[in-house]
Amino acid sequence: MQLIELDASGWAKPLDFYLALLPQLGAPEWHGLNLDALYDSLLGDINAVEPPFSVTIRNIDRLPAEMADFMMRVATVFADARQDHGVDVTLQLI
Repeated sequence: MQLIELDASGWAKPLDFYLALLPQLGAPEWHGLNLDALYDSLLGDINAVEPPFSVTIRNIDRLPAEMADFMMRVATVFADARQDHGVDVTLQLI
């Protein structure tokens, strides 16, 4: 299983998350910067990194409230991909 670790220190908006995660996934340049696109890419085979993989995002306690809320929505996207489609991806927020 591939492990991807990200540091959320300094993230102020969702774009910061996408700019950190998508290169680690080997996402194509045309990958959308929204939760629907993230969900689709977890299900499909458009990224260089294929499941199984685990993403750990550290320092979420330093995020502004709006970003913390967004990260909870990201966690839901990962959980839905795993539960609804059996995709072996996990997200840990610490």
